[in-house]
Amino acid sequence: MDYTKIEGYKPELTAEEKLGLLEKYEPDTGVRKEVFDKTASELAEVKRQLKARMTEDEQKEAERAAADEAVRAELEALRKDKTVSESKSRFLGLGYDESLATETAKALADGDMEKVFSNQAIHLENVKKAFAASSMADESTPPAGRGGNPDNAERAEQNKLRAAAGLPPLKE
Repeated sequence: MDYTKIEGYKPELTAEEKLGLLEKYEPDTGVRKEVFDKTASELAEVKRQLKARMTEDEQKEAERAAADEAVRAELEALRKDKTVSESKSRFLGLGYDESLATETAKALADGDMEKVFSNQAIHLENVKKAFAASSMADESTPPAGRGGNPDNAERAEQNKLRAAAGLPPLKE
């Protein structure tokens, strides 16, 4: 810095006077102090607004994430309902009664295989009972003209069904 160019400088000034001039001196930066202060305050305001906007953006992001999660949960519920409905239909097709089919389908959708197998055992027991009941009815009332003795092909078919149900074969 060339102190000789400071306004009011004279070579004959004392050291204290020269120091006083230096203390009052504001270098010419090309920007007046008022302009600099105004720009600095505007910058501070913009920073404050940016910080507030970032908070708004974060809130919007949180709302979007919550909406996404709600959609995801609804989709998962719909998929589970579809699985239960399809499984129930299949169990009904296998001869399950309505309530057992519903209960088994829900257990399958929930991944509760213990309940699925337990209900399968109940269904098999119901099938055996129904078959035994129909078998008893068939044996007590023979078809007309047949004399109560089924021919070999019919007996073989009945024995297959009885074996599948875990029942003993018909006597010859």
